[in-house]
Amino acid sequence: MIEFNAIVLLGRDPGFVREAALTVGQRFIELHAEDAERISQADRRYGRRGDLPRILDRFRNGLRFFAIEEEQGLVAWFWVAHNCPRYFDELCWLLDLGATHAWGRDAFVAPERRGRKVLTAMMDLAATLDDRPVRYLSDVSASNFISLRAHRSLGFKRLATVSSLAVGKRLLIRSLPPACIPRPSAIRPERRVLWLSPQEQEWHRAHIA
Repeated sequence: MIEFNAIVLLGRDPGFVREAALTVGQRFIELHAEDAERISQADRRYGRRGDLPRILDRFRNGLRFFAIEEEQGLVAWFWVAHNCPRYFDELCWLLDLGATHAWGRDAFVAPERRGRKVLTAMMDLAATLDDRPVRYLSDVSASNFISLRAHRSLGFKRLATVSSLAVGKRLLIRSLPPACIPRPSAIRPERRVLWLSPQEQEWHRAHIA
């Protein structure tokens, strides 16, 4: 098996606000591990995977889940790694984000709510939950032009493009970590060519979320 990834890293500066407001009947909420089944059901309602074990893994790994709720249920959401490590599994990097960085993942807005700045409002509200200013980071496949355009509309700027080539389950040829993201602590980030030991393979699988 050979897998190639080219990934654009993006950032949004602390304090960036678009002043998008929720409409009447919308409520910004944070859900937790005990809400995993509700999250799974909402995901499946829109024809998505609703992978319950993966949702629970993300909570166990410290990710937070923010959403917009209306009377009929959740209509938008995204995951955030904040004050916890973010495992970038395509490159085998473990990033300690701390309190001043938040890595957004898997944002979704229901088709009937798109184009109404729902995601902008949700991200701005999530960024103000803690006392310190938060710099958002994100990653997008270099070929996903729609997502790249959406990130620009949300105030994200392109920071770098990184790539990885996985050959089988053990050999990984990858970019070195750019200076624009927190320095990874694993797996051997100083190596461009990585041959995973059995122990590292097991550790890698356990951290994918």
